[in-house]
Parts: sequence; structure tokens; C-alpha cells
Amino acid sequence: MVCPATVLGHWEKLLAKFTKGLNVSVFYGPERQWQPDAALVLTTYGVLRIDIATISRTEFAVVFFDEAHTLKNPAAQVHDAANAVRAGACVGITGTPIENRPADLWALFQIVLPGYLGTLAEFERRFGDASASAAKAHSTLAALVSPFTLRRKKATVLTELPPKIEDTRTCELTSDQAALYRSVIATRGASVISMLGDRERPVQYLHVFALLDVLKRICDHPALVSGEDTTTAAGTSGKWELLCELLEESLGSGQKVVIYSQYLGMIDIIARHLAALQVGHVVLTGQSVKRAEIVRRFNEDESCRVFVGSLKAGGVGIDLVAASVVIHYDRWWNAAKEDQATDRVHRIGQTRGVQVFKLVTTGTLEERIARMIDERRALAERVVGEDDPDVLKTLSREELLTLLAPPPTRRGV
Repeated sequence: MVCPATVLGHWEKLLAKFTKGLNVSVFYGPERQWQPDAALVLTTYGVLRIDIATISRTEFAVVFFDEAHTLKNPAAQVHDAANAVRAGACVGITGTPIENRPADLWALFQIVLPGYLGTLAEFERRFGDASASAAKAHSTLAALVSPFTLRRKKATVLTELPPKIEDTRTCELTSDQAALYRSVIATRGASVISMLGDRERPVQYLHVFALLDVLKRICDHPALVSGEDTTTAAGTSGKWELLCELLEESLGSGQKVVIYSQYLGMIDIIARHLAALQVGHVVLTGQSVKRAEIVRRFNEDESCRVFVGSLKAGGVGIDLVAASVVIHYDRWWNAAKEDQATDRVHRIGQTRGVQVFKLVTTGTLEERIARMIDERRALAERVVGEDDPDVLKTLSREELLTLLAPPPTRRGV
């Protein structure tokens, strides 16, 4: 079993609970020892990449790749390492088989059924178009992969699960935010917009991503760009004011809340705000230690009311069923990651209905990203049935220019 390091402890706990007596070897850590005679070897993608020479000497009956979308990049070393594992059968487990484009699915099939979908060049030629206009090609692809996929939808399997209500809440830029947003587009954005408008010049995606990242930070809170003291800057972000309102309503009604953000700086702002209000909370990011203890405290300690986490660290491999409110403070580039993070709360063991809030700043790139997220969700549904610079490469020049449009003037802003 290969999994991300962030869910290794979760797998250890489940294996100890459901497979008592099974000889399980955890091949991880600086003192790890290879035990080829174990009934099951549990390791991580990082160790797989580093120690593939050792691992490939053993032939397994079956290899499971948990969170298999980790292998979506066929040019990555970890993808090569996964291909080098010798096993009678390979199984990929993922809730996000297509994150941004159809080629993600090709990369996973290249692990479990090498060569089945042809070469990458052939696949891109036949199925590479991610737009809705390629519906016929996507239907053909769905027919090809359906015999080898088993998709479980909670609505079908867990009929007793309480309802989940999703609500997109919008806000506007404050005058300070709008001024900063327009200033960044006019200065740093001028050269990027000029480059995108010249079809003779190649698109420099890293420059585009860096600019979009700054604009997304401004939408979250200008302090993420300016570095100002947020203890005196509560009124400088429309989205921050919206979050404070939602928190007050949710905590006031006795509910526990899970908040996701992709920015560590924003997570820090939220945590300091909760501390100032004397609201019990925990924080989980990629830098956190004792991950299992953080999750346990949130689920079991009644005084711990809020879980604040990054989408990458807190969006997989954990249960947060003590909560009944989920707030996505900033939108990820694809629906699959958001859904996967929401499902930390809306899953087996949940006894209350779950309210999901997605915060969007109108008139900005966030509003346009929200539309792209919906389009990618539709793509995954068509093919599978029931912030990463690479995602920008799936967008046209026109779509990129649309993202960089300045916000409209309103309310005297």
C-alpha cells in the first residue's frame, strides 16, 4: 500500500483496527527496514521514489496506490517509480481521477494498465480537449475506461447520510482592496497582458501564475500582500468580513466549523482572530506535527470549536465529522479537491446535515475561477460517470486575459 505521508497514520490506525493479527510492515522514517516477508507493506510516495531499487526487488500479489492522483504527472520521478513496482495487479484509489484535464486519467491508467490508452500523444490527439464541445470524444473515453473503474457515490451507497447543502456566498472588494487590485494589474500585470495579447510570443505560465496568485491573495486579505499588521486591519477585506459573519452565526448556533484556505498566511490570520475571541481551535497544515492528535482533539473536545486547515494537508485522509459547517475561504482550481476536502465532514459517522459555504469575491478572478471549477466538475462527470501552475496550461490566451480583467467600479469604489 502506497499513500501520501499525511495519511500514513490514518492507514496504520485502520489496519490495526480491521486486520488484527496481520503482519503489517510500515516502511517509513529514517530507521526504516525492508521486510519483504510481511503480509502487507505500508509506505509513502516519497519513500517509493527514493527506495524503488529496494522495493522493486520484491514481487507483490497486488499493489494499492491510495490518493492515486499523486501520480497524475507522467514526467515525475514518482510516476516512474510506481511503474517499476512489480505486482500481479495494480489498483489506484482516488476521488479525483481527473483534476484538470483528461490526460490526468491517462497517467493513472498508465500505472494500472500500461499501454491500454495508447501513447500520451495519441491520447491527447483523441481526448485532450477538455471543453464541453468534445462531448462525443469524452463519451468514447468513458466507454473505454468504464470496465476498469469502480466508482462509489455516497448518495447511492450511504442513503442514510444526512443532506449536504452547498451555498456560494459572494462579497465585494473594499475600496482599499479594489485600489490595490487595480494597481497590481496596471503595473505587474501590464507586461503579462501584453505577452498574452501577442500570439507570436510563447505564454510564460510561471509569470501568469505569479500574477494570479497575488490577485487571489488580495481577494483573501490585502495583508497577505502588504504584510501589514492584521490586528488593526479587520475592515480592509470584504471576504474577511463575510467570514467573521459566518463564524458568528455558526458558533452562535452551537455548531463546529471547518475552514479551508490554501494560504498559510490566511490560516495564521484566522487562527489569531479565533485566539483573540478565545474560541477553542486547532490548525493543521503541512508543517503540523502530531496530526492524529490534532484531529482527535477537534472531534472529541467539546471546547474545540473550529478546525482551520490547508486544503492539501487537511483535505485528505482524516475524519472531521464533529463539524457540520465547512467554509472554503478561497477556491481551488478544481472541484475534485474541494469536494474531497468537504467529504472530511460529510462522510460515514456524520449525524447532522452539513452546510458548505464557498466564498467568492465578485468582479474579480475568483468569480471567473468559480466558473472554470464548475466546467472541470462537468468534465470529470462526463468521463468517469457516477494552485498548481500546470492548470494554467489548459487555458487559452482569451481565458487567461479574462482572469486578468480589472474589477468593475461600484458603490463608489
